[in-house]
Amino acid sequence: MKEIFQLFRLTLGEKKRLFFSFLFSFFAAFFTYVFVELVQPIIDKMFLQEASQVLSKRPNFLGFVFKKVQAAEDQLVWLIPLLLVIVIFGKGVFTFLASFFVKTIGHKVVKKLRDDLFEHLVYQSSDFFDYKPTGELMSRLTSDVDKIQQAVSGSMGDFILSAFMLLALLGKVFITDWKLALASFVIAPLAVIPLILFSHQIKKKGMLNQKKMATIYNLLFETITGNKIVKAFTMEKFEIKKFFQATLSYFKTSLKLAKIGSFSSPFMEFMGGVLGAFILVIGTTRITRGYMTPGDFSSFIFAIFMMYTPIKRLSRANNTIQQGVVCYERIQEIQQSVPQIEEHPDASPLPPVKGNVMFEDVSFSYNDMMPVLQDVNFEVKPNQRVALVGLSGAGKTTIVNLLARFYEATSGKITIDGIDIRGVSLSSLRSKIGLVTQELILFNDTVRNNIAYGMEEMPLDSIKQAAKLAEAHDFIMKLPQKYDSNIGEGGTLLSSGQRQRLAIARALLKDPPILILDEATSALDSESERLIQIALANVMKNRTTFIIAHRLSTVRSADRIIVVDKGRIAEKGTHGELCKRNGIYKKLYDLQFLEGEDTVT
Repeated sequence: MKEIFQLFRLTLGEKKRLFFSFLFSFFAAFFTYVFVELVQPIIDKMFLQEASQVLSKRPNFLGFVFKKVQAAEDQLVWLIPLLLVIVIFGKGVFTFLASFFVKTIGHKVVKKLRDDLFEHLVYQSSDFFDYKPTGELMSRLTSDVDKIQQAVSGSMGDFILSAFMLLALLGKVFITDWKLALASFVIAPLAVIPLILFSHQIKKKGMLNQKKMATIYNLLFETITGNKIVKAFTMEKFEIKKFFQATLSYFKTSLKLAKIGSFSSPFMEFMGGVLGAFILVIGTTRITRGYMTPGDFSSFIFAIFMMYTPIKRLSRANNTIQQGVVCYERIQEIQQSVPQIEEHPDASPLPPVKGNVMFEDVSFSYNDMMPVLQDVNFEVKPNQRVALVGLSGAGKTTIVNLLARFYEATSGKITIDGIDIRGVSLSSLRSKIGLVTQELILFNDTVRNNIAYGMEEMPLDSIKQAAKLAEAHDFIMKLPQKYDSNIGEGGTLLSSGQRQRLAIARALLKDPPILILDEATSALDSESERLIQIALANVMKNRTTFIIAHRLSTVRSADRIIVVDKGRIAEKGTHGELCKRNGIYKKLYDLQFLEGEDTVT
């Protein structure tokens, strides 16, 4: 029952609909009760044509109705069938209304759950996505939430309606003959222990099943997004084999789950058969001794057998609810995760800035065993162009990630115009920073919407101006629908150079006082790079710019070069100054010069 209440709490936000679903379930159960009550007068009055003394003494709802309408004995021949039609119709109407209201609650609850989960994911820090596979997150947003929808929309409704009907039928059998009812339910507890065992196994196998589904989603995501690598290495058969193994594993677990679920219903039916046989033996004795009429016994036995429909539904609903609980627990794991980057409760907006950036004794590590930056100190003046160079893994990108607060510094302080970035709101901080990375992030949308991402009301003229500065306008005008052309998922309908220029145009349109270019020209051919370098020369004017680049043409033009080595600042200076020092920068320069490449790593 604890698991059911976990899901039931999700519905409490829809109190009005929940009230009506309970109300309609009550009336559906009431009409079920009256339907069973009709069996007694049908047998005793219409078929046997007798009314015993026992019958007149027993509380009887229909007897009360017949008395109120003052129905004569000869009128019961047509009144009872009329009541039967009314009762069946009423039961059907209220069953429909109860089911419909619960389903609407389920769909609203699941929509809110999915929306809340997505919102929670979007606001997670970058480190969260470093450790959570994309496919697993997709599985929780889709498969897990769908299971909860099945539990709340379908099974929860069945559970509520079946519970009311079961209570109504229990009330009927105890009113008819409480001694026979007590005797009948002596063996009923025998079904409870197996039902508990079924629930435990379903929950356990359901958790394993959802984990295997997450593996399938992850493989699917990796294969689709990495389809070019798969084809380049002719690994189609390898990926197919991996996927088939994952689906086979999911299939085997699903079969075990299906076996447990399928066994529970016939088990309950068997228990019903045993109970029915027991009742027949005891009931016959009660009739011969005059404690009840044949109509009473028929009504009693009919109610007992009718109980197995709601019991069966309860068993089936319980199976689905147990799987829904498993999925809800998996979703709770995500919703209870706390972002590493959190705004201070008293965070204020970052005012307009000049672009003075200072790192003071900044250190950072992903965990205690992996220091990435140690005691980083430097200052960047407003409108300066600073290049960060060093070997791969030295910590260059981590520095700019800390500036944008994608990660939180382990120690030390980072300020912009003397303001500690931890004391300002994230939105105001990131609105002051433009970012162009080596990993191009474009959306399956139009050119216009990709450039104006986050700036929906931006006029087309401003978008075109940014595209012109990024040397993207000319190729855009050659597209079929120009700025309204769709560029495909990740911009796959464009060349790598075109995608890079769109990303630069997006940063330019934002017009930030601080610009980060993280390998912004690495994907460009010589001609595209020449065009971009012309654009960047204009763009970097009057703004503080951080440049992480391989190509010396960009590094040489920087006002200052910071050499990062093993997480520390090793050297600072201009290109000429660093070459004269014969340090790390000079060695990198000489190495690449000998290789015939005008690059620095």
